[in-house]
Amino acid sequence: MVSKISRGGATPEAASPADSAAIDAANLKAVIFLSVSMALFALDDMFIKLASADIGVGQILTVQALLSILYFGYLARRRGHRISRAALISPAIVTRHIGDATGAVCFVIALSLMPISNASAILQAAPLAVTLGAAIFLREAVGWRRWTAIGVGFAGVLLVIRPGMEGFNSASLFAVAAVIGLTMRDLGTRAVPHSISTEVVALVASVVIIGAAIVLQTVMSPWRMMSWPVTGLVLSASVCGIFGIHLITSALRLGEVSLIAPFRYVRIVMAIGIGMVVFGERPDMYTILGTGLIVLSGLYTLYREQYLKHRRTRIS
Repeated sequence: MVSKISRGGATPEAASPADSAAIDAANLKAVIFLSVSMALFALDDMFIKLASADIGVGQILTVQALLSILYFGYLARRRGHRISRAALISPAIVTRHIGDATGAVCFVIALSLMPISNASAILQAAPLAVTLGAAIFLREAVGWRRWTAIGVGFAGVLLVIRPGMEGFNSASLFAVAAVIGLTMRDLGTRAVPHSISTEVVALVASVVIIGAAIVLQTVMSPWRMMSWPVTGLVLSASVCGIFGIHLITSALRLGEVSLIAPFRYVRIVMAIGIGMVVFGERPDMYTILGTGLIVLSGLYTLYREQYLKHRRTRIS
């Protein structure tokens, strides 16, 4: 009953007290899952940045993708999900996986070369880029309010990057490329048939990512034997990443998006804290202001999307 309600089977106004309690319980669990997943992603970033001081980012990503293949392959096999032809070559899947691999590769490069707080701040522009991409490529209607919010959010990205200014770091372009890749991933995911399970999608994506990671490492730097401390960092990053993916998937299936989505910004709060405590980073005024604009515009865009969705539902 909970899953039907939380996916739109009943609205809170029409639900009985028992159903409302079930909705509240599901949303609370989803908030916890999403918050923990964002914290895990921030820790994943921290471990990657620490390990990148000793080994190449392609090698780190290869280990992560390999463990993801083992994990999601095990889940898919246990639940009887098979890899169909559509899960390999459908246009939506291909777009999704190219974007996913691009986002993963570019973001780990950015993490290794720039402050973790800056890289994470730029990554928060992905939801705005998805809205922009949906308007351009999927012909979704976007009003002037959301266009304005998108513009403000990208202005925040420019404040963090500061092209042409003294604080400009060319590595931030990799973070921007990661946003573009993740936008492709999310737009492609919207068109993936529901008949293809999450485990199969994640499994095939991990295979694509490991191929890209091997090429990246081979081209950029030699493969190295990992010391025990570095192995611990890479394995810790992998565990955090895998369970982060699992928890965020569960959260999105359990809770109402309009309620739980703002908690994704737990990641940037964690990233700033980790940057200050672990790496001695001190975000300047431009970074703080830019991050604030990105987060506020993202929250407003989410609010408008959910408001318009509920209004269309009431009219229909």
